[in-house]
Amino acid sequence: MSKYKRITTQIKDEGLLRKALEDVGLPFEQGEGLALYGYEGKRRRETAEVVIRRRHIGSVANDLGFHRLGDGSYEVIISEYDRRTRGQKILDQVRQRYAYHGVCQKAQAKGYTVVEQVEDDGVIRLRLSAY
Repeated sequence: MSKYKRITTQIKDEGLLRKALEDVGLPFEQGEGLALYGYEGKRRRETAEVVIRRRHIGSVANDLGFHRLGDGSYEVIISEYDRRTRGQKILDQVRQRYAYHGVCQKAQAKGYTVVEQVEDDGVIRLRLSAY
């Protein structure tokens, strides 16, 4: 059984986290204290408030969770195995989309229009213009 790691994140806004997860295109569950399951389908002692189930990550993957801390931020709960496989790629995509939505939200609040351009290598460039 692969050991879970807890990774501190800058994620604090649940709504932006949901948008980022929707952008990645993987189903996720939300709720208080959702159990995480390992690759054999056994319940783990770790819980999270937002969970991507293992069947959406890979055939021998573990659940990936976002656990809300007391200060309102989220930590990621991911297995050592999944950090070396598709789980880390998913986590990187979620972080990228979270940052994107955060920038857009702040820019729009200041009166800017945001135009997104995705490069061939996956880099996202944003153009902000005032109206």
